[in-house]
Amino acid sequence: MLRNSVSVLIACCITASLFAQNNALPDQYLKIAEEFRKNTQNDSAMVYYLRAAVEYHKAVNADGEANAYTQAANILIRQNSYGTAKLYLEKALFVGQSSLDSNSLTIATTCLSQGVLYGGLENYEQSLFYHNKALAIRLLKLGEFNADVATSYGNIGNIYFRNKNNDAAIEAHLKAMKIREKLFGKTSPEVSQSYANLGNAYKDKADYAKALEYYDKALQNKILQLGPTHKDLAKYYGNVSDMYLMTGNKEKGALYKAKKESVSSGN
Repeated sequence: MLRNSVSVLIACCITASLFAQNNALPDQYLKIAEEFRKNTQNDSAMVYYLRAAVEYHKAVNADGEANAYTQAANILIRQNSYGTAKLYLEKALFVGQSSLDSNSLTIATTCLSQGVLYGGLENYEQSLFYHNKALAIRLLKLGEFNADVATSYGNIGNIYFRNKNNDAAIEAHLKAMKIREKLFGKTSPEVSQSYANLGNAYKDKADYAKALEYYDKALQNKILQLGPTHKDLAKYYGNVSDMYLMTGNKEKGALYKAKKESVSSGN
């Protein structure tokens, strides 16, 4: 009995050692790709993501292979090269759905990228399908109060906004905002983005008072984060100025417009 147990233990150790060896090369390629991506050397990053995908396939590591293809696709999406990006994402989904748990977080990440891709193609129905699929997996695996879940709600809100469904956009962005406020605090950069998104949706809905409320919250947060004269505040001052003018407060509209012009010029 003891001899059998020792044999099983040795076999497990050998298997683990071989798995580690088999994954050493693709892991190295993945690390190189990520370094190139950080340094915005996207062509080189693409080469190594694809090398990693091939080596993960040889090592029978479906999670690694799907992730490498997804990351390669993400670079292409940012370059608006949607055709090739779609091919890599389809490969990633095929690998993931063939070999992984159907609720794998790797599949969720690939679905999110599919949502971004179809959003770029202005196919909002397909975009929402994939974003909602990513959200469902993340809710199941991570629970409601998670940063990735908030990101999914934000992505869904952005697609609804682009498709002129402002009520649905507001609903999604409010969910993202509440999660981010709980996780990061009301003055965090993440929450500032939710405030700005809500401002955009209310503005598009012509509810200028509500848009002003959220634009001002975003502005106050950015002032705390960057100081009152940072050049990146220009668009926030501009949003607040526009909403004051739309609500009939010309004095404050002019005041915030002057602040926008001041930070834009560096004065």
